[in-house]
Amino acid sequence: MIQRIQTVYLFLAVLGNAGLSALPWAEAQTEAGVFADGSFSATDHPGLIAALALAGLLALIAVFLYKNRPLQVKLTTFSLVCTLLGAAFAAWLFFQSGASAGVQPGAFLVLPVAVFAWLAIRQIKKDEKLVRSADRLR
Repeated sequence: MIQRIQTVYLFLAVLGNAGLSALPWAEAQTEAGVFADGSFSATDHPGLIAALALAGLLALIAVFLYKNRPLQVKLTTFSLVCTLLGAAFAAWLFFQSGASAGVQPGAFLVLPVAVFAWLAIRQIKKDEKLVRSADRLR
């Protein structure tokens, strides 16, 4: 259902993952390693593309699984894990390059994406608890 708050959180997580894929994460003066084109973004490594695409796709699929809340929680959790692993891998690639670089806006999107996914998980669990308590009253 679109009117539930976790749906909004999941859509914001999907948009954030799209932003992570589209925006540059860092920019360097020298062109070495992952900075071959002068900037570092998710498109610089196939592993980053896969992790962020999977995270966004899972969050989008979870939006439409509102009738199956346990599966929705699992998919959202896996989406959160993919986002965090992708960000950790990107940080590792960044520090392995050894180049001095300035941070760009894309690097700051990881935190909001993680927060929105976590908030969605909380709200889905809250919904499940409410449904179970209503089932006990019948």
